[in-house]
Amino acid sequence: MTIDLTMKNNVAFMKIEGILNSENAHILQEKLAEVFHSECTLLELDLFDCRNISSTGIGKILLFYKDFIGKGGEIEVVRSSNSVYELFSMLKLNQLFTVNLG
Repeated sequence: MTIDLTMKNNVAFMKIEGILNSENAHILQEKLAEVFHSECTLLELDLFDCRNISSTGIGKILLFYKDFIGKGGEIEVVRSSNSVYELFSMLKLNQLFTVNLG
């Protein structure tokens, strides 16, 4: 798995490629902490090249979401693969934040 993070103005853009699982979820947590401690108020996630996200990865995203909206932040999945889109829809995460397909 690779994570590219860029921040410009108040927007953080994070692209995740590969498989996000319990073995590498700590990398995601570190990147999310960078966003949380920055001046960014919007996190745009690109999950188009992310083939799968384990429950651990989902948990990291949800914990970040709770804290981030608490400080006035917002998350949007700007692109997702079919499998990630279906997973987020099944878990009703698309009711918490926008999830766009491909």
